[in-house]
Amino acid sequence: MRLLKCPKCGEMFSDTYKTCPFCQEDEERHSSKPVKSAGHRTGGGRAKPKVGGGVVIVCLVLVLGLAAYTIFGNQITAFFTGEKDAPTPEPAVLTMNKTSVELTVGSSFALTVSGADKVAFSSSDEAVATVSANGTVQAVSTGSAVITASAADTTATCRVAVTAAVDQPTDPVTPDVPSDLVIYSAYGKNVVTDVTIKAGEEALMEVQGTDSTVTWSIADSSIATVDSSGMVKGVASGETTLTATVDGQTLTCIVRVNVKVN
Repeated sequence: MRLLKCPKCGEMFSDTYKTCPFCQEDEERHSSKPVKSAGHRTGGGRAKPKVGGGVVIVCLVLVLGLAAYTIFGNQITAFFTGEKDAPTPEPAVLTMNKTSVELTVGSSFALTVSGADKVAFSSSDEAVATVSANGTVQAVSTGSAVITASAADTTATCRVAVTAAVDQPTDPVTPDVPSDLVIYSAYGKNVVTDVTIKAGEEALMEVQGTDSTVTWSIADSSIATVDSSGMVKGVASGETTLTATVDGQTLTCIVRVNVKVN
């Protein structure tokens, strides 16, 4: 066997071929009819590798599918599983019980906020008014300040105006006056509004409900007399009034004197 050189394409081929197999292959690629040749091909070929059209289509489908899932993945999943996207929560709206309030120095006011569970309070000028964590505003000095309640991205405000405190006139102090003062008999230890004794007899009277000194007097000393200790003595038959003055009050008691029978 020997090698021959094709005068047309310049390729070397075996003499077992009747014609140049390289030229024959080129003719087959450009013609719809295959060209038969005897023998077999030796040496290097110039055939170009072919890429299958099916592989290209599969790759394109995969790329497009991946892109679609990236963009519409949530909707696709929800369609097949029946799940729905969670609704977007509405933003919280804060409402204060007051949008403005007037205070005097030293006074306070409680602010309440609805629309959120946790609220943070702050004051624009703590030299004028401070606010506690629970919303209690304390007036410090004259001026104005803005109290802000914040929750997430929502706020509510209240303007506080602080004025000087006005001195109020002091009411005169009225001493406590006992209301349960009564005259009673020291001997019988019973409360009396009138007492009956005989001429020449004595009866000690006291005022119940106070430890203060009592001033005693009697309207008609010709019927009965009384000393500073409250001792009443019958003088003559008749009726008169015994008076006790103590702690700003005046108490009275009727004294009846009967003639003593020997």
